[in-house]
Amino acid sequence: MQYLGLALYAEGKTDYQFLCPLLLRLCLSACGLAVQSVDVGDVLPLDHVAIPQGASLAERIAQAAKAAAPAWNLLFVHADADGDAGQALRERVVPGLDLVRGLGLARTEGVAVVPVRMMETWVLADSDALRAVLGTTLDDAALGLTLHGAALERLADPKLTLNAAFAATRPTGRRGRAGATALLNALGEQVALVQLRMLPSFRALEADLDTALRRLQILK
Repeated sequence: MQYLGLALYAEGKTDYQFLCPLLLRLCLSACGLAVQSVDVGDVLPLDHVAIPQGASLAERIAQAAKAAAPAWNLLFVHADADGDAGQALRERVVPGLDLVRGLGLARTEGVAVVPVRMMETWVLADSDALRAVLGTTLDDAALGLTLHGAALERLADPKLTLNAAFAATRPTGRRGRAGATALLNALGEQVALVQLRMLPSFRALEADLDTALRRLQILK
C-alpha cells in the first residue's frame, strides 16, 4: 500500500472550508484507478506563516510547505482567477510551486487550483447539492440559479449568487447570522464531481492532478 499526504495553501480561511473536503474526495476518486491500494490522508490546511514584511506570496507558500514537510506528498495551491486564469496561474501559483520544488523535498508534487472568477463558481456547480445543504425544495429559478454547467464561469460575482440563494430560503436565528459561509464545508462534501467536470477550470485541476499522481508513480 502507498500513502498519499495532501496539503493545501488557499487564498483565504473560508476557501479551506470548501476545498479541503472537495480535494480529498477528488484524490480518493483518482486513486481508485491506482494499481496498488492508496491510503489517502486528509487535506492539511497550511498556515499562512508570518515571515518578514515584504515577502512575496511565492515565499509564503514555500515557507508554509517547508514547515509542514514531510506530512504531505501533494501540495495544492489555490488562487481565484478573477476572470483571467492564465494570469492567476502565472503570477500567484507557479512562482510558489517553483520555490517549493527548489526546496528539494523528496517525493513531492504540486497542483494548481484555479477556479474561474472565484471558488464560489464551483460551489454553485451542483444545484441539487446546494438545495440539500440549504434544506430547501426551492427550484433553481427561485434560488436565482440562472446559469448551469460551463456557463457558470460567466458569472461575474458567484459569491453574490450564493448569498442570494441562501437569502431566498429565509434563514432565521443562528443559521441566518452565520450566513452562506457556514455551509461551505458541507457543500465541499456533497457537490457532485460529475457536475464540477462540466466546468473547464475544474477539468484543468483534474488534469494537473492526474499528471502529479503519475509523477508520484501512484497512477501508471
